[in-house]
Amino acid sequence: MQNEDVGFICIPQLMAMWLNIKMVNYLTKLSLKFLPLALLLTLAMSAAHADVYGYADTDGAVYLTDNPAQTDSANSEYELLAVSPVEPLKTISIFDNTEAIATESNDTIGSKALLYKDEVKVAALDSGVETALLHAVIITESNYNARARSPKGAQGLMQLMPFTAKRFGVNNSYDPGQNIQGGARYLSYLLKLFKNDFSLAVAAYNAGEDAVIQHGNKIPPYRETVNYVGKVMGLYKKLRAG
Repeated sequence: MQNEDVGFICIPQLMAMWLNIKMVNYLTKLSLKFLPLALLLTLAMSAAHADVYGYADTDGAVYLTDNPAQTDSANSEYELLAVSPVEPLKTISIFDNTEAIATESNDTIGSKALLYKDEVKVAALDSGVETALLHAVIITESNYNARARSPKGAQGLMQLMPFTAKRFGVNNSYDPGQNIQGGARYLSYLLKLFKNDFSLAVAAYNAGEDAVIQHGNKIPPYRETVNYVGKVMGLYKKLRAG
């Protein structure tokens, strides 16, 4: 790319780079009184390196923050407006890395398990799901890429779909701790639903519990799901073996 002086004429281009569609829609709802401030804060996000959340109250006042959990207003009032460009989201598929994972040594897999080990340990204690299973799912889903996003919209380390994240109390799927907690709660629910049958729980994590139930409590005959179960269970056994 050629170097060019950046002037005011480039603001729309910068917005296109840093804002997602939701941010654009949100800004159009703001009164013109607040639009200059919102634009300045948005452009400043590249220096702040943080996700931006916001909402407008009934008086038209605009509130922006990078951490809605620490604000006085209810978290539900805030919406994710823009994602920090520090580490671009990566669109992945479980088939991007599973063949490589299948050939990895126990030492390599064990070293990956050290990533987010504290978050996994806490989630395992809270949910009753083994750490080995949580690590196996994380490796298969995202290979420890906390910013991963699938073509279908699954997000974060354990690739939670937005409705699943909401169902299990996750406000920000790109927060590693929240994501792992949400994924662990979901796995715990599935293990109870399928009477501690790990293969069925893992299949349901991939294809949904309804798909497993509709196929007579058996692994659905989907190529992706069959491969997924094989990868996760293989990793789980390797991790348990140490």
